[in-house]
Amino acid sequence: MKGKERNKILLSKLKDLSSDLVTDPDKLKAFADRWRGGFRQYSFYNQLLIMVQKDGSTLCAGFKQWRKHKRWVNEGEKALWILAPGIVSAKKKNADGEDEDEVKTIKYFFSVAVFDISQTSGQELLIGNTEVQGNGDVSLDDVSSKFNYPVQVSQGLADGSTDGHKIKLSKRSNKAQMIACYFHELAHILLGHAKDRGKNLSKQLRELEAEATSYLVCSCLGIDNQGAKSYVGHWNGSKEKIDKSALKILGTAEKILRKVKPEWFERPLAMAC
Repeated sequence: MKGKERNKILLSKLKDLSSDLVTDPDKLKAFADRWRGGFRQYSFYNQLLIMVQKDGSTLCAGFKQWRKHKRWVNEGEKALWILAPGIVSAKKKNADGEDEDEVKTIKYFFSVAVFDISQTSGQELLIGNTEVQGNGDVSLDDVSSKFNYPVQVSQGLADGSTDGHKIKLSKRSNKAQMIACYFHELAHILLGHAKDRGKNLSKQLRELEAEATSYLVCSCLGIDNQGAKSYVGHWNGSKEKIDKSALKILGTAEKILRKVKPEWFERPLAMAC
């Protein structure tokens, strides 16, 4: 199969997989548990592609990366295909026509072959700490300090709200509830709901996007949000309504987690997008 044809198939499969994932809370939770278990060296998108090609994968790398760690791909093993970004660098000019800082943008994607550790043999590899983190590992102050949106906490009936610039939360005795609400409101901001994009979406779809994002982030952090699970589950039969939102939800959840837990995204073997 030629590269362009494979890329097209992978992108199409990724879209189908993501819409199926974000409308099923059980699948979303299983995906989060897998991520918490240590399989974090690839983007959420590529994890989906790897999972559908080889369920049970734990650590993947390219042929050359495995060789550097003195491991070799077993004869007859079938490659797993992921998508890597084609990054182009360009100098940005100021008003005087002078070059400013170099700007890097993703212009395209290309398919890359990787193999799971179970498909290789050789020197023993120390994969690292796969300890599951619980909700006691994060606090609202710590999480909110990672983002440039002031948080106001007061008494109120509604759990939270945002105008796109700041986040308002109501004081609750359940701290995990406040963190989940914070991620929901933060998702609204990052998903562009307070801007032009939000005007083209129904309120129900905006809430689904924000709640699904919050549910995935919370699940990855070990916070169980049954209310979000119920809400997301209502969309199980409405996949066609969320097709355009699915990849956006996964990307936003990953963006939040990379800020909250940057140390969890160390990639000793990865060559991923």
